[in-house]
Parts: sequence; structure tokens; C-alpha cells
Amino acid sequence: MDWIKQLNEAIDYIEDNLTGEISYEKISKIAGCSIYNFQRMFSYIADKPLSEYIRNRRLTLSAFDVLNTNERIIDISLKYGYESQDAFSRAFRNYHGVLPSIVRNETAQLKSCPKLSFQITIKGEKHMNYRIEEFPGFKVVGVSNRINTSSAFEAIPRIWEKAWQDGTMNAFMEFFQKVDYAPAGFLGISSGGQWGESEEMDYILGVTNYVDRPECTYVPPADGMEEFSYPPCKWAVFEANGELPEAVQQIYKQFYTEWLPNSGYELADLPVIESYMQDNHQEVWIALIKSENSKG
Repeated sequence: MDWIKQLNEAIDYIEDNLTGEISYEKISKIAGCSIYNFQRMFSYIADKPLSEYIRNRRLTLSAFDVLNTNERIIDISLKYGYESQDAFSRAFRNYHGVLPSIVRNETAQLKSCPKLSFQITIKGEKHMNYRIEEFPGFKVVGVSNRINTSSAFEAIPRIWEKAWQDGTMNAFMEFFQKVDYAPAGFLGISSGGQWGESEEMDYILGVTNYVDRPECTYVPPADGMEEFSYPPCKWAVFEANGELPEAVQQIYKQFYTEWLPNSGYELADLPVIESYMQDNHQEVWIALIKSENSKG
């Protein structure tokens, strides 16, 4: 897969629908990955959330309409997806610093968010420690939380905070007395929202309770926990050691902007797993398949 081509085609789709409905399912199909993975990829490449980019592009174009047409402001509001003129005026002022009615009648300074265009830039600023591992099937026990993909970055820290408060993490720690399997430590698993099926996803907190190897003993889930099974797959496992959340965020940014476009791999239709261990040692597990266009 030509990642840069797919990304730019997704941007073209967004651009063509700024005055209509933008479907995250359609974006995911164009990009060839889950909605959540696309949003994650976009945020690390563009340094802003996808929802913010779309909002800023609409507010940029709406300013041109206010300046250069005789359309009523209420009609411009509806054109760019706002339910009322008041809602549009608030968003317009938050972005541009001035009300649209003033722009129409007075000289005002406005902001502009240009259309994005992606290209590969080889930086090599920081090396990445990783391994490619053919890993057998494995099971995870834990708790699942249903969240909107558009608010995932805000919701996930609250899920971890709640788990420490309600005893969930203490229950996980009891498993460590029985098992020590990879992916190790506390796991944060981003699952679902795949290939146009849903704009929601599951975020799972858990621990590995079984790996399909002869030496591994199966440990059943505790009361109140679910069990999740994952098939054999090729995984890229990246070290993400250091202070959180910066260490993990840096790995994602390098992965999407430097490693993946040049790797000869595509994202597999499996969850992304973050493994949190002791002493600021973390790993990011990303499932891969060989690209059809790869020569390797």
C-alpha cells in the first residue's frame, strides 16, 4: 500500500465534503485502516486531531464566504454543518477571534488553515528499538470500555484513572503472581472501529493470561472480567521507554511518519496494544501484514 497516496486521497475526500456530511467510515475505507488507527495516524503526522482539522478547514472556508459573497450568515452556518447561527458565530469567534457579522462590515484579521498534503520526509532524528515477531495466539483477561473514536484521546486517561480507584488494577496485580506472559505488564488495547463498521471502539484494560505455547499454563478470568482472544500474527514491538505519555507518543509519531511508510508492511486488522511495565518501561505492539507492493 502506498501510505502517502492513501492519506492524500482521504484528505481529498474530506476537502470535497466540507459543506456536507463527512463519514469517518468512508475515510477509513479510503485509508485502508480502522477509523481509530486513521485518527491516531493523522494526529501524529499532522500534530492536531482530525476533528480539529476538519473544523478549522470549515471555518477557513466559511470566512471566505462571509467576505466574498452575499449569502446570509445563517445560510453559511447551515452550509458548514452548524445547527444555528449562534453556534456558528461562537465557533467562528473562537477560531478567528472576531464575529462573522463584524468581518462582513469591517476590516478584520482572520486565520487560515490550509489543506494538508502529505509527503515522505526522511528525518532519522531518533533511532527506534524494535523487533518483528511471529507471535502465537494469546488471550487477555480484563475489562472493556466502549468509547467514541472521536473522543478517544480524552476518554482513555480517565479510564485508567478510574481503574486505579475502583480496584481493577489491584485485581490485575493478583494475576502477576500466577502468570508472566508477553505482552507483559498492564495492557491498554485499542480494539474495534474497524474498516467502516463503527465510529465507536472498545478500549480494553487487561493482562495476558495465556499464550499458545506448550510451556504456558492457562489462567481463567477473575469474576467480573472478560476474556479476549487474538490470533497468531506478525507484530512489530517497539520499545517506548521513558516518561509517560511522551515516550509512547513519540513512538507513534515516528512509526506513522517514518517507519511504516518505508517498511513494506501494512497495518493488520487487529488491535494496537500498549504494554506498561515497571520503571518507565513500555512497549507498543502493532500487528502487521506484508504489503502487496513490497519487494521483500
